[in-house]
Amino acid sequence: MKLKITRLTSAAIAVGVTALGTVVMTPGYAMAAAATQCSGTQHKEFDTIGSNLDVYITLCVHRSGDGYYNAYADVTWKDGGGGVSAGMEDFELNLRLERNDADYKNQNFGLKAVNGSSSGAVRATGAKFRSSTTGGWTADGHVKWDIQNDGAGGGTWSLGGSPSI
Repeated sequence: MKLKITRLTSAAIAVGVTALGTVVMTPGYAMAAAATQCSGTQHKEFDTIGSNLDVYITLCVHRSGDGYYNAYADVTWKDGGGGVSAGMEDFELNLRLERNDADYKNQNFGLKAVNGSSSGAVRATGAKFRSSTTGGWTADGHVKWDIQNDGAGGGTWSLGGSPSI
């Protein structure tokens, strides 16, 4: 009788281990490796009243290991006149997370720091979007700008998008 119980216990353990192995090895959500792709640095010189303002922007798309995507932009500037009479009246970055040129997240960032100091750097980080779909994700955007007290109105600087992930 003792031998029979041992065999039943061994069989039950074998079934439990096989079932556990199946659960552990079956993914519930397809995970992709983290990745980031960035555009080259994009430059524009603005003819402000003081020294000409040089702005540099890099757009990036990022995928985390747990399936979240987001766009971000690194913005640096130098040689700005600064102040209300020499800098920018308006400097707004539009940042978009796209997949195959369709917008998934679209945000505007008023970058008043560009007018507040003659040089600096900021990172504008867009909201996250979760997706199990891979391929075709990019960051894109543009800048709306207006030079303070020049009487000429503003303009739009269209930025080149990032490579896709």
